[in-house]
Amino acid sequence: MTIQLPSPLLEGCNRQYDIDLLTRREPTKITREGERQLMCWVLPVWQRDPSWSEEQQIRFIEGIFLGLGTGYYVVHGSDWHIDGEVKPMSGWLIDGQQRITAIKKFLDGELAIFDGIRFGDLDRPTQLRRFLRMPFPCIELEYQEDEERLKDLYKRLCFGGTPHTAADLARLG
Repeated sequence: MTIQLPSPLLEGCNRQYDIDLLTRREPTKITREGERQLMCWVLPVWQRDPSWSEEQQIRFIEGIFLGLGTGYYVVHGSDWHIDGEVKPMSGWLIDGQQRITAIKKFLDGELAIFDGIRFGDLDRPTQLRRFLRMPFPCIELEYQEDEERLKDLYKRLCFGGTPHTAADLARLG
């Protein structure tokens, strides 16, 4: 008997971008009512609003400066009609909204890290070396027209974690 496994959901190109790409890349066009723009990417209508607290956002940004990395984000690839118009669902940010929201807020001066440091307080070389040029890897999916498959991927990426309990945190002292 042959075992039949499903096709991988997270299949695409691994891209090694810097954080700075989020500020330089031309934004993908919104094609459906209810989609939202987040820097250069588009959020699907079914994706929740930002949910990280300010403290979570600050800790993420501080982690970048401490060399802890960014994790990766997942985007749905883009495709175009013959007339050059972008196809629906192009450039959807499937996973990474919370981290990219934190990055945007830091760049916009809305978050202060390490007891009061804002992005604009840093000199340009420090902005580049310690933040903008830091790797922010991406998995770019091949464009597909199956929205249910994208929803399935989103659910698997975003609903699988188990939050730490107060007892777990207490073990750290």
